[in-house]
Formats: sequence, C-alpha cells, structure tokens
Amino acid sequence: MSAGILDRLLRTPKEVANDCREERGAADVARAAIIAIALGAALFGGVVGSWRGDWQVAFAALKLPLVSIGTLAICAPAFYAIAQVFGRPWPLRAVVSIMLAAGARLSLVLLAAAPVMWLLISLGASYPLVKVLAALVYGLAGIAALALLIRGLGGERGRAAIVSIFVCVFMLTGGQLAWVLRPYIGMPDRSKAVALFTKEREGGLVYQLFVAAGEIVDPKPARGPL
Repeated sequence: MSAGILDRLLRTPKEVANDCREERGAADVARAAIIAIALGAALFGGVVGSWRGDWQVAFAALKLPLVSIGTLAICAPAFYAIAQVFGRPWPLRAVVSIMLAAGARLSLVLLAAAPVMWLLISLGASYPLVKVLAALVYGLAGIAALALLIRGLGGERGRAAIVSIFVCVFMLTGGQLAWVLRPYIGMPDRSKAVALFTKEREGGLVYQLFVAAGEIVDPKPARGPL
C-alpha cells in the first residue's frame, strides 16, 4: 500500500479524483484504496466491538469492511449510470477508481477516530454514548468521502443532481447492508451470548424508518410500569 497515495487522499483529494477520472495511475489508487478500506474499517469495527468484548471484537472487525466494500460494489454501477445520464461518459474503470478512492478516504477518517473511540470505551463510555459517537464518526467520514466524489465530478452541469441522486442510493444501500449485518457494538445485556448476526426479525431498514415515523406521528401509550 502506497503511503504517498493515502497522503494525497487526505491532502489533495481533488487531484486524486482528477487522476482517477483521467485514468492516470487509477490502478495504483484502486489497489491502495482497497487495502485502506479493509484495514481502516476493520480497526474501527474492532474498536467499536470492544465495548462488548469477546467475539464481538472479531465480528465487528469482519462485518464493517464488508459493509464498506459491499456498498461500494453495489453502488459503483449506479454511479456509472447516473454519470452517463448527466453527460459524463467516463469509462467504468474510472468510475470504480473514484468510488474506491472515496471509500478509502472514509476509512482513513475512521482509522483516525479509532484511538479516540477506544479511549472513551476504556474510560467506561455507556452503550448509548458509544452508539451515538460511532454514528457521528461514520457520518463525518461519509462527508469526507463525499467531498472527494464531488471534486471528481468536475464543474460541468448536472453535478448537484448527480450528487443528490447518488447520495440517496448510497445511503439506502449502505444503510440496508449495515442493517442486515448488525450488530456491531453488541447488546448491553451481557448475560446473552455474543451473536454474529441478530436473530430478531424486524424487517428492513426502510420498513423500520416507516415504523419510527409512524410512532412519532401517532405515539402509542406505554404499557405496564415504566
């Protein structure tokens, strides 16, 4: 893995995106990006899973890279098609390398946040706090990845439309894949064994969002003692 490429991903994302679009060293960027995605996501996942400990560390370290790489693999053709519709007839290899570079930037931010997350968990951070912080870190990492993607699109017409459509596709795909592969932190009830996947049948992410929205609009009265 080239440290120079990773440094450029953080310092000069526009140059990296332009090189990928023009297919200058795209293969080198793609190779470095895949390794960065796997290592960064695995380390952050392991740190998050350390709140519960035991096998949850290994499970989370395995599943988070799968979410990142799986989401990119599913969304790359969608990004390619959207770009084509809005007048960007790029080769598929260029689109894939831009996607991988954005994913690598996301994982590098996760990697940078992992020591802070580990320190907070070591100091006894609560389950809700770890959950919120992990979501915030992943959100910030996603913004960093999106910044590279936007720069890669250039200043031609349709950039806002491409970004808006793609963000919706990416969020739904990534959210659903993450939902299928949960849990990552592990349940607070330590009397229960650590599970690779949840056994609860709760429907998909979109269904749960509709359920949550319905409960906000029409709250159900609490049952039993509080």
